[in-house]
Amino acid sequence: MTFQELKDRVFKKSPLHSAGRKIQTCAIFSAVAMLFLNLIRLADYIVNPSNSGLPLGVTLFLLLAFLGLWQLARFGHEKIAAWLLIAAYALPTIYCFYLWGADLPAAILMSVLVVVMAGMFLGSKQAFFLTALFITSILTLSYLQYHQMVPISSNWRSLPHQPADAVAYTLIFGVIYLLAWIIIRENRQALARANEASAALQAERDGLEVVVHERTKAIREIQREKIEQLQVLASIGQLSGGIFHDIVNPLTAVSLNLERLKEERCPALGEAQDYLHQALSATNRIKDLIQSTNSCLRRESREKAFSIRAEVFKIKRLMDAKARSQNTSINIDAGADIQIKGGQVRFGQIIMNLLSNALEACANLKDNCESSINISLSGGGETKDIELRIADSGGGIDKENLDKIFNAFFTTKSPGGKNLGLGLSIVKEIIETDFNGRIAVDSTLHEGSVFTICLPTNSQPLILQK
Repeated sequence: MTFQELKDRVFKKSPLHSAGRKIQTCAIFSAVAMLFLNLIRLADYIVNPSNSGLPLGVTLFLLLAFLGLWQLARFGHEKIAAWLLIAAYALPTIYCFYLWGADLPAAILMSVLVVVMAGMFLGSKQAFFLTALFITSILTLSYLQYHQMVPISSNWRSLPHQPADAVAYTLIFGVIYLLAWIIIRENRQALARANEASAALQAERDGLEVVVHERTKAIREIQREKIEQLQVLASIGQLSGGIFHDIVNPLTAVSLNLERLKEERCPALGEAQDYLHQALSATNRIKDLIQSTNSCLRRESREKAFSIRAEVFKIKRLMDAKARSQNTSINIDAGADIQIKGGQVRFGQIIMNLLSNALEACANLKDNCESSINISLSGGGETKDIELRIADSGGGIDKENLDKIFNAFFTTKSPGGKNLGLGLSIVKEIIETDFNGRIAVDSTLHEGSVFTICLPTNSQPLILQK
């Protein structure tokens, strides 16, 4: 059997490994020390039967007690073993104070040993309690012994020191050294664990710095792409004013000429009246589209009252061509004409983003089947909030993504696309910041999604109803 196997068998691992090993070490060392003390006491009795030292029966009992405590600690009863181990040292110490006087050097050393042991195994409160117990015992016994109220055996003061006394002191110092060794060993182990934790933390921090650097780089790349897109849009916005002006001028001339032809009372034009009417309708529609697009591109400078229904219809007209191309119908169910005070262009941006997402969801359906988008507007009374619902019959959103769709840069679209995942986060920010409202989504996969916007009527912005 190797030394390590013997060590593992003697110091059996307990559920509280560290505390159990310390108690086992002290118990087995104390048992060995007590064995030497018994041999010394036996030799004293043989040489001098009238020796008045600690009775041999007491030392034998303590030897068996320490062996029992070792076994108790091996099987996981650390708390009980610790208390009994301290009691096995404390009670004989107090007995020695009582029998041979409160100034017995060996007993004083033993009391120091008990206090240190209590601090190690039980904690500072228990060590303080035992310190108070020893101080009280020493003061009380000193007073009683001084006034000869308690008889003491003081023959040891007149006798010369014997080798047995030196061995006893050596054993006591050995136990004290053992406790000091355990404390130092524990401190070294704690320091080693702290160094390992610090190294692991440093490695984790280094890894986190790499992740943060990569994430920052990715965000900067996304921001660069977004800035490029915004620059393109800004250029388009700057050009749009002149382009729209160049389109509207000849369109106005065409419209006026058609109006004059329509008003002419010429019999030859009788059959062409229907064609003139269709041409006028077409030019009016082109004007409406140009005005709607121009208002969406124009920057907003102030808040004003505007019609929610009119804004919804305006955005719908812009989206009609795309909807028809993918066989999607846009239906609007608006009751009373509700007006709200705020940023008209910002509100239009909300509707345009939600309608664009709904059209994309419907476009992803298989076999180009017919789909629909239903917009409803309700509420707006003195106590009832305005509710705007946009429901589509698209592919829906997975449940695990519902809580994340309003996060910036989150998108369910293919990574290779140009979508940056900012549309819904911008919509949520505009609704909450500019209109003091809220937005919610309800979606079922393969069935469609419903986005509900609620705007308050009892707080800013001011709500009016016609």
